[in-house]
Amino acid sequence: MENFNIRNVDLNLLVAFDALYKERSVTRAASRLSLTQPTVSGMLRRLRETFDDDLFVRTSHGIVPTPRADGIAPRVAELLDDIGLLLAPDAFDPTSSAFTVRVCGSDYLLHTILDTFAERVLRTAPGARVSILPRPAEGVARQLENGEIDLVLSDRELAVPDLPSRFLYRDDFVCLSSYGDLADGQDITLDRFCELEHGFVDPTGGSFRGPIDDALEAVGRKRNVVLAVPGFAMLLELMKSRPLLAFVPVRIAAAFDHGFSRVNTPLELPHLEIVASWHPRMTRDPKHKWLRETLVSIADA
Repeated sequence: MENFNIRNVDLNLLVAFDALYKERSVTRAASRLSLTQPTVSGMLRRLRETFDDDLFVRTSHGIVPTPRADGIAPRVAELLDDIGLLLAPDAFDPTSSAFTVRVCGSDYLLHTILDTFAERVLRTAPGARVSILPRPAEGVARQLENGEIDLVLSDRELAVPDLPSRFLYRDDFVCLSSYGDLADGQDITLDRFCELEHGFVDPTGGSFRGPIDDALEAVGRKRNVVLAVPGFAMLLELMKSRPLLAFVPVRIAAAFDHGFSRVNTPLELPHLEIVASWHPRMTRDPKHKWLRETLVSIADA
């Protein structure tokens, strides 16, 4: 046994041994393995050399195992079962699994997909816990690699480069007005648009400009942004007590009972392409695949 080296053994021979032992016939074993009879006969010769035993003796009724074959057959069958389990894809049953999922997303994503995602996961997987986190200012890729975060949802332009991602949905922007003299569907001139006060959403609350301001600057104009807040829910609440214009995604406008007018501006409005990103090591993980499929099913609904 000291001189045994598994590299010198073709493990396919054990598969042939198992078939020969169960079938008691070279012909039937060959059929079971989808091989030719000469091939299986050759494998039997190699098995005899490996174990230094005849293993199977020919009779008028086929082949019968030797005591050595009877002794190793249960262990070979167990070994092949273990190898089969090792190579089989991991199964994941959310109804009986206990796990924690951590997802990064903005206030916007919380109200458009992550709220439903959390409810769906908790309803389908009673042993699950869901943590929805704000996106950190830096270190997202490292946290994904370390397993501190499972998924990051964001606009495609903000996705971490070189990570796998899945498109979820597109969302357009509308301009909402809490000014009493602007009716729903009313056109607004660029001059009036720039004169009125605007609210703006920035996750940090520290910025007063975005893509709309870049577009205005390109034509030599500037709007009057007086309020910057970290989330759309806060912005819509503040608009109830102060007249403002604000650009919000269509899904946000539909998610809240705000009562504000939608006005038409002369600007070409941007859009969002929401994607989910993850670390490559999790691409084939069954639990992670189920989480991604859950997100996609919600986005498609």
